[in-house]
Amino acid sequence: MHRFLEPGVVADVVLDGGWRRHVHVSHAGDPVLVRPIEGGTLLPGTLRFCPAALEWRVGSRAARLDGVLTAHGDGFALTPVGAAHTIQRRRFVRVAAELPAALVAEDRRVLARTRNVSIGGMLLAGVPDLRLDERLRFALELGEDATVAGTGRVVRGAPDGTRGVQFEDLDGRSERALARFVTERQRSLAAAL
Repeated sequence: MHRFLEPGVVADVVLDGGWRRHVHVSHAGDPVLVRPIEGGTLLPGTLRFCPAALEWRVGSRAARLDGVLTAHGDGFALTPVGAAHTIQRRRFVRVAAELPAALVAEDRRVLARTRNVSIGGMLLAGVPDLRLDERLRFALELGEDATVAGTGRVVRGAPDGTRGVQFEDLDGRSERALARFVTERQRSLAAAL
């Protein structure tokens, strides 16, 4: 058995280049046996085996098991190389940070605080009036006279009033300043551990 993995889990078999099959895990031993939910059991081209990964959800996180994939009966067999591990599926690293943010939505101005930020967006606290898909302009204070500004869109929300904003337009200077902030914040959080 592999840590995090058990029979019945729905997962994806992934090859470099974008080939992907949605599968059910039927056996979590060595090898891991999976059956496609849709699509065939043929590997791309004339491949008989190839490097691959099995990716699946574990609670709110994602896990990955790398290995070698072969066709096996009515499914696939993944012979593991190494152990399963959790992965960050986000395109941008996010860091916890409470920063002041000024927002201009369609018909109102809002002052808020972030819970976390990344180069791709921010999570705001206490802004239940922002609607899903609402576009807004923002200014985010990074401290020491550094402010980034741009536009974004509300992409998710929770009943507690938090809203996720995806950045749509950041100029190069703002993106570099935000990247520096995220990197420095990662270092300071790691040093505190």
